[in-house]
Amino acid sequence: MVKKVLFVCTGNTCRSSMAEALLKKLLKEAGEELKGIEVLSAGIAAVEGQPASAQAVSVMAEEGIDLRKHRSRQLTPEMIKDADLVLTMTANHKKAVLKMLPEASGKVFQLKEFVYNSDELENLERELEKMHALIDEKRKDFQKRHKEEITKILNEKKELEKRLEVIRDRLMELNKKQEEEIQEYREKLEKLHQQLTSLDITDPFGQPVEIYRKCASEIKENLKKALKKITG
Repeated sequence: MVKKVLFVCTGNTCRSSMAEALLKKLLKEAGEELKGIEVLSAGIAAVEGQPASAQAVSVMAEEGIDLRKHRSRQLTPEMIKDADLVLTMTANHKKAVLKMLPEASGKVFQLKEFVYNSDELENLERELEKMHALIDEKRKDFQKRHKEEITKILNEKKELEKRLEVIRDRLMELNKKQEEEIQEYREKLEKLHQQLTSLDITDPFGQPVEIYRKCASEIKENLKKALKKITG
């Protein structure tokens, strides 16, 4: 069972501080038996002793949480080593944590990644590989079918400068046809990439309180999903 959870963001004044406070509240609401879990937060580029941002304090107050006493902490290898579970807000935060302590790889996750169904992630990765292979296959097939024409056009381009514009137009036409043939796969590939990159929790620093409220809500919803894994 997880005994110590460490949240990590950049400055430890917005996202990770809100995540720490929200999980503590959720644990308290979940029951007495969960009080043994310690929750803390830190930032990979934090200035020690900074208070939580005014927007974060305001949004947490709406949750019945007083964040005014929070003070930022700089992340250290010792903090990572001492934690049973490290939850970061973004992929870059995760990379920074693992760079600081590579051997912690088995317990470091993005918050959204942690609550994401592992089978779904594996399926997405398989689909990405499949889509890359299909695009590569389509491209090679196109080039094979048009090899002679492409070669001829390229040679003519070198030899006949005065026909440069005509040749250029033909190349553009062939490229357009190639892209048309793989467009469907490119769109599917982009959608798969978007699903994988949607795991970041966006930094609200410097934004209006509405953005902080949205960020806090996103963190809270993912923490609710993570609660079973943390306490299981």
